[in-house]
Amino acid sequence: MTPRLKLAVLALFVAAACGQAQPTPGQQILLGAIYPLSGPQAQGGKEELAGVQAALRVSSAKVRLEVMDATTPEAAAAAVDTLVHRYHVPAILGTYGSTLSVAASARAEELKTVYWETGAVADPITAHRHYVFRTVATGSALGRMAVTFTHDVLLPEYKMPAARAVVIRVNDIYGRSVGGGEQELAQAKGIDVVDVIEYDPKAFDANVISARLAADRADFLWDVSYLDDGVGIWNAILNNHVSLKGAIGTSSAFCMPAFSQRLGAGSIGVYAADKPDADISPAALSPDGRALLARAKAAYTGSAMDIPAVAGFVGGWTLVHDVLPNVGGAVSAESIRSVALGVDVPVGDSINGGGVKFAGPGALDEGQNTRAAAVVGQWRAVGVMKVVYPAAYAQ
Repeated sequence: MTPRLKLAVLALFVAAACGQAQPTPGQQILLGAIYPLSGPQAQGGKEELAGVQAALRVSSAKVRLEVMDATTPEAAAAAVDTLVHRYHVPAILGTYGSTLSVAASARAEELKTVYWETGAVADPITAHRHYVFRTVATGSALGRMAVTFTHDVLLPEYKMPAARAVVIRVNDIYGRSVGGGEQELAQAKGIDVVDVIEYDPKAFDANVISARLAADRADFLWDVSYLDDGVGIWNAILNNHVSLKGAIGTSSAFCMPAFSQRLGAGSIGVYAADKPDADISPAALSPDGRALLARAKAAYTGSAMDIPAVAGFVGGWTLVHDVLPNVGGAVSAESIRSVALGVDVPVGDSINGGGVKFAGPGALDEGQNTRAAAVVGQWRAVGVMKVVYPAAYAQ
């Protein structure tokens, strides 16, 4: 072997070992995927992964996923190491849960591997990052959607010139991202946030939270909880007959079918700010978006495309349809990142009514989708949620 050939072989070996080189898009590409497939977030994690897999089927992309289950931040970070060092993937999709994503995306950033977030919303996931991309809305954007709906719809409905609101939020990066967005926008819109009740989801007394809310004499509640604690807190509010004009929860509890199923009639009338599911109004979609949604539903293996499934499809489709086919030469973290920064999907072309345009270099949240969609839904019957805001999405 000549010295020049030895150097070429060595260069290819080093690139592969660092997760920086795989076959060209015409050949099969191996990507990583990290989702909670067991534990308390398993339902959402499985649905989001199924949405990604539906996108692969629709696109006929020559992509194989090496899927890993992670239920703790430590496990998520370790999974990144495994996928990069053992499987040499140039990109990893994940993660549904914000606490998981914060750890996993930080480790991927350190290893200069693309982390493609399809569902988690905590703001810091994309802050000061170069290799992290997120196709869904941030937590603060969901919080602002809850406040905007309260201000623009509920206050006029009740003919209220001013209002008192309380934020109940879990004491982690998810709760503080959403709740922080609510506090910030409420101040700008003149809604008085009279209390912020922060709690530990592993050790809290729902009746104590309910009593504090009652003492606050709030008109509106903005709740940022996980499913088990969200159900527990709302049950306590109902059982203690706390009077409210409106309650708007967010993504990891109030919007989930299990929230309504477990609460029964007690869920009816409650609002939730979150990402859209597959039942949004066709008016929110372009002709291309409507056609793609029909293909997505046909390819999805679950019973219905709920919010995590739609989010997973949008994230997966953007990567395998709008990025990988446009990578010239070997697929690497650098080539994926370069192409992703140029993606320009118009609003309405994604199956959730949004589009895709990532914040570019120099932005605080480089890699965040600036066209991500967010809506407010309301439980109208047990297990039946209808989108009510914004108007273009309303059912």
